[in-house]
Amino acid sequence: MSTLSQEELKSVMTEGQGPAISVFLPTHRAGPDIQQDPIRLKNLLKQAETQLINEGIRAAEARDLLAPLSALLDDAGFWRHQGDGLAMFRSREVFRVYRLPISLAEFVQVSDRFYVKPLLPVLINESRFYVLALSQKAVRLLECSRDHVQAVDLPAVPQGMEAALPEGTSPQDQHYSLPMGPNTSTRFHGHGAGTDDLDAVNVTRYFHRVTEGLKDVLKHNRAPIILACVEYLAPLFKEASGDRHILEPIVRGNPDGLSDKELHQRAWPLAEPYFMEARSVAAAQYHEGLAKGRAGHSLLDVLTAAHQGKVATLFIPLGLHRYGRFDFDSLSMEEHAEEQPGDDELIDLAAMQTLLHAGVLYGTEPKDIPGQQLLAAVYRF
Repeated sequence: MSTLSQEELKSVMTEGQGPAISVFLPTHRAGPDIQQDPIRLKNLLKQAETQLINEGIRAAEARDLLAPLSALLDDAGFWRHQGDGLAMFRSREVFRVYRLPISLAEFVQVSDRFYVKPLLPVLINESRFYVLALSQKAVRLLECSRDHVQAVDLPAVPQGMEAALPEGTSPQDQHYSLPMGPNTSTRFHGHGAGTDDLDAVNVTRYFHRVTEGLKDVLKHNRAPIILACVEYLAPLFKEASGDRHILEPIVRGNPDGLSDKELHQRAWPLAEPYFMEARSVAAAQYHEGLAKGRAGHSLLDVLTAAHQGKVATLFIPLGLHRYGRFDFDSLSMEEHAEEQPGDDELIDLAAMQTLLHAGVLYGTEPKDIPGQQLLAAVYRF
């Protein structure tokens, strides 16, 4: 199961040549509803098979194409570890499954390309961040937004110092007095009273191992990270990792006794000012850029710029829709008063093109779009 990112989205959108099967469904983390989730998927796969046959695919070939998805129906372990929604993509070359922190409506589509519009709320940069919980015994990474949290699998990250250190090296071999400022130092303790002092050298080694294990998980991600740990661990990890995306405030204390939900509740008030500041800066850049030709709000101009990779930041109105067609070759656009067969949702198309080219996306109420326009874009050049 992959982690959804802008790079993953780009891969899905560019690799999925027809027949491309897109499946979305709500899932449940616990309770009796878990038993209904594979039934929902089974029904959606039946619809996908019918659509494939209607597209001229032989029944045997259709079943073979759907086989990796069908194999999940009886995988009890797969269904026990879910978020709030699943997105699945399948073609002859691609098989991707994403566990998501948002609930999705049941939907299946067979087309020439994968359908990715339902993923847009997960990829909006406005409130996406990570909580990295560090202790002597465990490491957790939580992918969060303002309203959602989901644990990230960490197959290459050592779970605790004993797993990270070379055999025969004890985490409690010796203790140090660690410099924490120009004229200060602090004893480097373990989890609490009664534990031995920890070896700072070994802790640094441990954090280097953690950093190495996180590389594949966090590659291409620019979302900020909030540490959850005892206070004196934070500067050590920041130095060991060198990650520029770690925010200054931390969730203080040993995180081992806190649930994912509790960590999220404590981290969001620390993350929110960062996002508010980033949005204010982007809005100011839009207003300043208008006079210099480095910003725009015309739907056709923004679509063209997004397709060409020129949009650095895009504000879009949540809940508003504009239907029509955009020709990527001639860079021309038709807009329709009501949706017609074959139409794209043009605002979402601009958003997807922005994300494909590593732009930053903000979703907001229509009244809060800078300049009170339909949408607002800041250009790279």
